[in-house]
Amino acid sequence: MKRALTILAAILWLVPYQLAAQEDTIVSGLIKKAKNAEGLHLIDLAQQYYEQAVALEPTTAEPYVSLGKLMERQEHYQNAIDLYRKAIGYDANSAEAYEHLAYCLTEKEKYDEAEQAAQKAIELNPKSASAMASMALVFNSRGSNTNALTWAKRAVEADPKYSRGYNVWGIICYSRGNDAEAIGHFKKAIATEPENIDAYANIGTMFCIRNNFESALIYLKKGLQKEPKSIKLYYCLGWAYRLKGDRAMAIQCYETIINYDSLYVKAYNRLGEIYNDKADYDRSIAYHKKATRIAPDDPNGFKGMGKTYSDKGDYPKALHSYQKAVLINDKDHETYCLMAELYQRQGNSQREMNSYKKAAKLGNKKAQQWLVKRGATW
Repeated sequence: MKRALTILAAILWLVPYQLAAQEDTIVSGLIKKAKNAEGLHLIDLAQQYYEQAVALEPTTAEPYVSLGKLMERQEHYQNAIDLYRKAIGYDANSAEAYEHLAYCLTEKEKYDEAEQAAQKAIELNPKSASAMASMALVFNSRGSNTNALTWAKRAVEADPKYSRGYNVWGIICYSRGNDAEAIGHFKKAIATEPENIDAYANIGTMFCIRNNFESALIYLKKGLQKEPKSIKLYYCLGWAYRLKGDRAMAIQCYETIINYDSLYVKAYNRLGEIYNDKADYDRSIAYHKKATRIAPDDPNGFKGMGKTYSDKGDYPKALHSYQKAVLINDKDHETYCLMAELYQRQGNSQREMNSYKKAAKLGNKKAQQWLVKRGATW
């Protein structure tokens, strides 16, 4: 009897470990299935598998990191950030989680937090090209181009096949005014990794800035062949079509974005601008209002609404919208220029000049030239 009890106790003692081993096997299998689904571009199915893995193993970092990377690929950066932070909560030494966290934070322009994450990633993995590239973007955002370039070069030296390193290098070159060199690095990023969506978006943007919309369309469409649901690429594609004068295709691009992400504020504002160009003022205002409801702390919706009201001839509402934009961001020189144009339409020359002076103090060249012609200082 005593021997039987001893055997039973031993069996019961082993059961939790056997169940844990079985769960590990199931979780690994789900992650493998998810990665296979990703490879076949079955993103929704991949997400289901990753979510099942998280549900089965909620206190392990790997499923959170895997799901975060999928969210990152879909450009759902805030969701990815939340998942990486959960992963770090269960494994504070996950260099991979910190690397990806830093990347997503730079995409959300949260540079102070990105710097902390990148520093931790480098501490855990001194050869982390990803973290070095993120550090480069942090310094670039602060106007420290020399330090930014140093980190970008370190990223490429750490991994010469790391596509994002070349992409970040290109961003820094653009910030320094070296457009041709920037395009060269973006092309290098694509040659290194043909699936680098950021590089396609950036080279498309460069060609848009140069008003070479045909070249922009070529690169952006190539990128969409690699990632058919990329919001970033559709956003740039809409801009290229708008430059080309094809408003219908531009509208289609921005509406596609909204179908993928109904909270993507920039798309609503772009649609508002296009409908204002078409003199469809009511529809323009409706899109800008939608943007302000989604992001009441973003001045661009109010600024766009002000421009539409002004073009419509409703000057009191236009001024009210501009004032809201200024309350949110009093350093946006473009808003002051728009206010100056509004006062010019109203025949209020003193307020027109005061608005241009505010814009000029913030570095707006158009405002500065306007004041110089009139012998005014700022």
